[in-house]
Amino acid sequence: MNKRNIISFLTGTALLFSMPACTNLDETVYDNVPADSFGYTDSEISVLVGTVYKTLKNYPADGNFLALDVMSGSDAVTPTRKGGDWYDGGQYREIYMHTWTSQTSVIKGAWSTASKAIGTCNANLKVVESSDFLSDEQMSLYTSEIRGIRAFWIYKMMDDWGNVPLVTDYADKELPTCQPRQTVFDWLITEVTEIAETCPGRENGYAKFTKGAAYTLLAKLYLNAEAWGVSCNNAYQMAAQCCDKVMAMGYILEPDYKANFSLTNESSREAILAAPFSETDTDKDNRWQLMNRTLHYKDQLALSNSVSAWNGVCAQPEYVKLFSDDDPRKEATFLIGQMYNASTGEPLETDHGFLLNHTIDVTMLAGTEYDGTTWGAVNQHDGARCHKWPYSTTLTDAMGNDFHVFRYADVLLMKAEALLRSGGSASEAASLVNQVRERAFGDSNHNYATVTLDDILLERRLELSWEMHNRQDDIRFGVYEKGLWAASNCVRKTDAYLKLFPISQDAYQSNDKLTQNPGYPAFAK
Repeated sequence: MNKRNIISFLTGTALLFSMPACTNLDETVYDNVPADSFGYTDSEISVLVGTVYKTLKNYPADGNFLALDVMSGSDAVTPTRKGGDWYDGGQYREIYMHTWTSQTSVIKGAWSTASKAIGTCNANLKVVESSDFLSDEQMSLYTSEIRGIRAFWIYKMMDDWGNVPLVTDYADKELPTCQPRQTVFDWLITEVTEIAETCPGRENGYAKFTKGAAYTLLAKLYLNAEAWGVSCNNAYQMAAQCCDKVMAMGYILEPDYKANFSLTNESSREAILAAPFSETDTDKDNRWQLMNRTLHYKDQLALSNSVSAWNGVCAQPEYVKLFSDDDPRKEATFLIGQMYNASTGEPLETDHGFLLNHTIDVTMLAGTEYDGTTWGAVNQHDGARCHKWPYSTTLTDAMGNDFHVFRYADVLLMKAEALLRSGGSASEAASLVNQVRERAFGDSNHNYATVTLDDILLERRLELSWEMHNRQDDIRFGVYEKGLWAASNCVRKTDAYLKLFPISQDAYQSNDKLTQNPGYPAFAK
């Protein structure tokens, strides 16, 4: 399936049908899905499945999970810019300093995004399961795809909040209670194992929930089991076995690292699960506008496009300094240094009279502290900006690069980690890490003779920056409380309960059966 057809499948045909369905785990479930009048043709089934896949675009696009899964770790930060831009009630300060509450906007937004997606999956699954014209093979394939995307969203909720509602029956009209993380974990292992072999294969499976996606998700579940505090026998060995299954499916490390992020990255054989985007996307929740979130207002003059950037998120300084100068991934990941007008060659300046020089260091300005904290403003130009997905010269309002939720390099690094944590082959672990490093550097001169868990954490940071694995990795490696912006003097809270986010206050207002996570103030009755 080419990119144009993928985008049409996910967006264009979906306009034919608007599902008046349950879209939120916090709300009463409605029962007006038109099962008696929809889902009786191939095109209608395609719309139902396509609408489910469309939810995956929200994961990188709406910005909420970018905040939770990248900025709460060591990867990135959204500082307050001189003049007050991006203070936003202090929510990004809260995310960096781990002082969030159930009222923090991005936490509420992420909960809503995930729960709506699960509701869409449940609603559309019911209609597909009620269709009587599908063959057994078609029924198994389509329902496995829908269940796979639903499992991904439930996994994300369990990862970020731990104890969450587990709603899998669209017809269930009872308001859900929070289930223990162990219960949700056990359900996910059973569910994804059950559908894995009936999901599509790698060939012609781009932007679908394939066998590779299923086993990658299982590997992540097993690899994180100990860090999540759930019981699971031989979890690391099981993680390695799931990685082995993916490694036997024909995925490769693309010879060019940048091919995974290019404007035509749908051709990457490294992609395992992808959310496809187009510069013609118009839906506010499904347009990928990373360029607006990270670029300075005038960077478009240097990049020869027409974006209207918001000058927000940048890399945490010490994170950038983890990259050696001879690592090609540094330049491929960050926009650093003086920006020049592409038309005139003149150096660009900010409206505050500074050269538009994206420094790695991000410096708090004395006397700008907010709300009695050490959090202050920084200059507009400070900070290395995300440049991992190149910005096209035709870019205006929506990026056309696809986002690879899972890719093969991650699987190799997970296998290496699982081997070390389970007492497996240290030499195989080193070989797996070295495959990733050789691809990055173009030679074997930077290979490891042996690897430690610290080496694997470093390699994951170098390889997977901005790809929304950072919070999970930092928790698993025991460094979550250590931000990489030392000069900020903004010390993080380190309480163990902060490894889970608080359940959204908005969610509780819709469903008073929800129970707040331990460590946070209980919901007022």
